[in-house]
Amino acid sequence: MAEKSESLPGYQVLGKLGAGGMGIVFKALEIKTNRIVAIKMIFPKTVLNQNLFQSFRREAQLLIKFEHPNIIRGYYVTPPAGINGLHYLVMEYAEGDSVQNLIDQTQAQAKKITGLNDELALLIIMQAANALDYLQKNNILHRDIKPDNLLLDKKKGAVKLCDLGFAQPINQLADQSNDKASTTSGTIAYMSPEQARGQSADIRSDIYSLGATLYHMITGKTPFGSGSDMETMAKQVLADLQSNEIKNKGISPLVLYFIEKMMAKEKEIRYQTPQEVIADIKSQMDGFKSLEFHP
Repeated sequence: MAEKSESLPGYQVLGKLGAGGMGIVFKALEIKTNRIVAIKMIFPKTVLNQNLFQSFRREAQLLIKFEHPNIIRGYYVTPPAGINGLHYLVMEYAEGDSVQNLIDQTQAQAKKITGLNDELALLIIMQAANALDYLQKNNILHRDIKPDNLLLDKKKGAVKLCDLGFAQPINQLADQSNDKASTTSGTIAYMSPEQARGQSADIRSDIYSLGATLYHMITGKTPFGSGSDMETMAKQVLADLQSNEIKNKGISPLVLYFIEKMMAKEKEIRYQTPQEVIADIKSQMDGFKSLEFHP
């Protein structure tokens, strides 16, 4: 597949950006427009798995449809039959690292488990919440908010939400509320308690995952440790956040409030919309010198 990618019609492949269970992402030059793009090419085994293939097609169609400064833009997807045996999605290229890579680099430099500074973390959260607000207005839940899926575009000075492979229409999720497999989609470490229970998700579930992402950015680790998936899901349902551990890290009471509000066990206690998240953080950030994003 990698060899075939070198001869994609209309594109000059410049290198590999990353790989996952579904496929490989390449950096490429789109010859006609002379722009740099990212090309997500899926493995043949992904094509043979109807659930994964439909997930890829759904993500591609959403990214091509949506246009928002905080969501990676999709440009083109191959037809269902593919082209020359290949299936790929051409996307906007974000010139920068993921938030996860930024956390890893920060810890490597400090040579210890540590997180990002409060201001940077909150600015990232606000831009991610802007993306969630747009998705909600388009009746879509992301269902996999995490540091890996937030890209820092240094050239555009923006946070870009990516990977809509688990995204679903909100009304469709309500119809599937008795289907546990459909409600527990996502990454275990950032999954809301209702998803861990196999209950239906709504925008407040994405807000919980955004809070877990903020926790990870601030502390340098995921909220409920690195145990087995079953242990983590049980803690999400039953265990409280270890506030003393957070406070001992010198995290401000304000940031702790944002984390606990977003990650409340009961949906009714959380922020009810992404706009509430944005408004609350903005109202508390008057002490910062600037609201501009500087990766």
